[in-house]
Amino acid sequence: MTTFNMVHTSDLHLGSLFSATPEVAEQRRQEQLDTLKQILDLCTANKADALLIAGDMFDSMRVESEFLANVKRLISHYTVRVFITPGQNDPATPDSCYNTEWPPNVHIFRGGMEKVEIPEKNTCVWGAGFTRSQCEESLLAGFNPINSRINVLMLYGELVEDTAAGGSCNPISMEAISSCGADYVALGSSHTYEYYENNELIYCYSGMPSACGFDEPGEKGVLCGYAAKGFARMTFTPLDGRLYSKEKIDISGCAEPEQFADRIVKVLRDRYGENFSYNLYDISLIGTPFEGVIAPIPDISALLSESSIFYARLTDMTSPTVDFELLMNDGTLKGAFVRKLFEKKQSDSRGSEKYMRALLYGLSAFEGNVNIDENY
Repeated sequence: MTTFNMVHTSDLHLGSLFSATPEVAEQRRQEQLDTLKQILDLCTANKADALLIAGDMFDSMRVESEFLANVKRLISHYTVRVFITPGQNDPATPDSCYNTEWPPNVHIFRGGMEKVEIPEKNTCVWGAGFTRSQCEESLLAGFNPINSRINVLMLYGELVEDTAAGGSCNPISMEAISSCGADYVALGSSHTYEYYENNELIYCYSGMPSACGFDEPGEKGVLCGYAAKGFARMTFTPLDGRLYSKEKIDISGCAEPEQFADRIVKVLRDRYGENFSYNLYDISLIGTPFEGVIAPIPDISALLSESSIFYARLTDMTSPTVDFELLMNDGTLKGAFVRKLFEKKQSDSRGSEKYMRALLYGLSAFEGNVNIDENY
């Protein structure tokens, strides 16, 4: 039986600005090249006939020249065929990075539906790419599988129940994709892995292989497997990359910066194991510190950095021990401030947490514990 071995990925967003973590943005951009190398090494290990990159390989249609040269140089060191469909973030416009010279093992689908025949594998790889950032019409049009061949289709787009509802990201109806006649469809645009199977056709979003921000939590990876005539087998394969995680950590009872830092490290180690320091964390501190103590964020951050945590951003969401009833009966400006904030808190249940934070910071200001930043 002839099979076509594949590694399927998408949404690498190479060259991302990493705006959520600007302090480590340059390092993260370089690490994206390590992720691409992992994927290419996986192709070699799996004896893949092709690497399918189904859209948004880059974060933008314009890529810094040295970075682009490094990407091309890396790919050129491998013999695996690389197929690329430009996506919504990196369309193949006349001045895009895709309209430059690429290594000979790379094929880019720069427009409407086209096929590349691989006779020795009895396979046709089909694809269509974005030529601008908006694509209202389905790029599936023009796909006409050859019945005697294995047909692998690559598309960046959004699966929808009804294309009549419109859309700007290559809307593809579930019915159309299910009956298209391909043996495997490699999809891009979703940043999470999604698997679909209908009438023996498998079509999948590989999800992104490495996260770019805290809105993309969880394990990341690629799909590895093969297609044959009439069926396909693809398996999600995790990659060795940094996780982005939002955490809430209770620091009740802590008083000294070292106690806060030790509590945070212990919780992260318990949740993520001994390699916890490799990840990026957006941490909300909750609970009630020792009476009268306000979480010393700069000191805690410095200690976490000394403990080799790659990145940790801290937000103070703690609730200091405060006798609000006593303060509300205070006849000074402080009492008036507390009464006013409690009125707003009670009249706006959805903004309750916001008013509580304002109340706590305001009380800290009354005690002279808050420095005003004119650029805030």
